[in-house]
Amino acid sequence: MVVRRRRKKNKLRGHRTHGAGGTKNRRGAGTRGGVGRAGSHKHKFSKYYLTFGIKRKLKAKKKGKAINLIEISRKLDAWVESGKAARENGVIVLDGKKLGFAKILGVGNVKEKIKIVNAKVSAKAAQKISEAGGEAGSAKEKEEGFGEEEESGEEE
Repeated sequence: MVVRRRRKKNKLRGHRTHGAGGTKNRRGAGTRGGVGRAGSHKHKFSKYYLTFGIKRKLKAKKKGKAINLIEISRKLDAWVESGKAARENGVIVLDGKKLGFAKILGVGNVKEKIKIVNAKVSAKAAQKISEAGGEAGSAKEKEEGFGEEEESGEEE
């Protein structure tokens, strides 16, 4: 960067407009030409002509599929046979990502012990699964000390 020996203000002394063009250009917004897309069909046409008149809808956030307990109890045997669900120590482990569902809802009952991984579980479904002797809940809830740290932080 070059050091300026003379201030620009002093350099422009004697020049009527101080490098700003006509006097009109100093007033208010000057030669800005509007705010936002103003003039998009006139003087800023070349900048906006590709997108002019096109309406785009917002894309909905993709929701994962939900499944009821009654459907799970019907399909359990088929999932175990095909290898989509695993049997560990008398508990059937269901992976939501493998089976293609994101949430389990509480319609119906489960007779076998199941453990849910990678899926959300409604309160009613979690209650029914735990009554059958299974496990339901996310990995964060199962971590030791989850929630306890917040409480201990408030007491101090």
